[in-house]
Amino acid sequence: MLTIVDQFPIVRCNRLAVGCLLLVVLPHVQTTAPAAEPLFAAPQPKDQVDEIVLVSTRSIGTVCDSERLSQELRCERMGVDTRGQSTWQAIDWRELLAAPGANRQTIIYVHGNRVGPGKDLSDGLQVYRSLKKDYQPSAPVRFVIWSWPATPIPGPVKDFRVKAAYTHRVAWQFAWFLDQMPADSRVSLVGYSYGARVVSGALQLLSGGALDELRLDASPPKERPPIRAALIAAAYDVDWVQPGKNYGLAIRQLDRLVLSTNTQDPVMRFYHLSNGRGRVHALGRSGIEHPSVFRSSARHIKEVDFTDPVGRSHGLADYLAASEKMSLVWRQMLTQNDQRPIGRVAALLELLPWTK
Repeated sequence: MLTIVDQFPIVRCNRLAVGCLLLVVLPHVQTTAPAAEPLFAAPQPKDQVDEIVLVSTRSIGTVCDSERLSQELRCERMGVDTRGQSTWQAIDWRELLAAPGANRQTIIYVHGNRVGPGKDLSDGLQVYRSLKKDYQPSAPVRFVIWSWPATPIPGPVKDFRVKAAYTHRVAWQFAWFLDQMPADSRVSLVGYSYGARVVSGALQLLSGGALDELRLDASPPKERPPIRAALIAAAYDVDWVQPGKNYGLAIRQLDRLVLSTNTQDPVMRFYHLSNGRGRVHALGRSGIEHPSVFRSSARHIKEVDFTDPVGRSHGLADYLAASEKMSLVWRQMLTQNDQRPIGRVAALLELLPWTK
């Protein structure tokens, strides 16, 4: 739980100032004694407060080794010290494998590229605050920040291409982690920019698919509740989520896929300059191009257009500042009984006979 303590400047005051202060305050003093209140509020039970956790693979790099992940995955939980200040306490990541509670949902945020240590936390907490402000969950949540090696390297184009090569191995690590969670866990995923690659790649692997030569172990995919995912400013090819493509099996794991779109986002507009493969559009620019290829699964895809409130920006803070749009994203992703299609995909669905 975050505790915000207001800080007031300490100022020198003289007797005249104190006297003036008394003259201002005394007329407003109540003449009847207020009801007695306890000096300290009773702490809430742990199962009634949000749990915020950082899980980091930065010390491991992008090695796809389940033994190393098991031994070296770093995990910290946010707590509050005796002064009411937030602190981060190291815990064994296996504590997350315990069921979070019948009413507690797990939401995992995967950050984008050019994010160093410290910024992973601040970005993740911004997303958490958006969740609390724009959706206000009725039950406590477990909010996990997944941190991967995305520290900027010199040269933006080189950086984009190097990190793009990282993302499949990071997706394997993330899929391995998700595969360790209890089979009945209610999980929602949020990927921003290159984090969308990690989320989509992990879902591909959990469905029994491959990313290049990477696969999870040979055991059959586990039966688990359908996952919901939101991809914000998704920085990968527009057709990769289609059947038969890089992340074509990901939709099998999903009850709902929420996509942000923004035709003015500069990273989305000029994505083709960084991928070295010609004029290929990003998924986060205009969304799904051919919904019909998903057949009946198309009804699980929702699009939210951020073009007007965000415009020419790729900044996470600008997307989160679009409260009305983020409220729609959170509601589509987390509300269990809201099955209404939205956006351009919804309109096209009305024309498809097999989705009736």
